[in-house]
Amino acid sequence: MMHHEKLVSAYMSEHGSITQMEAYEQLGCMRFASVICRMRKRGEAIKAETVEGKNRFGHPVRYTRYSYV
Repeated sequence: MMHHEKLVSAYMSEHGSITQMEAYEQLGCMRFASVICRMRKRGEAIKAETVEGKNRFGHPVRYTRYSYV
């Protein structure tokens, strides 16, 4: 799974942050939480920010946006 960790790291470096949906749509990463967990265990400083938005039906939702500290 090192491949996904590199992809997520590169994406965060280029775009500043990443969400689970972006990881799935842009990188094909199905086990995103596991990737973030492994990156943190390796010592990477990743912060999580809860974001409020609306889903495609206009209903309020919360999701997490990850970025480097």
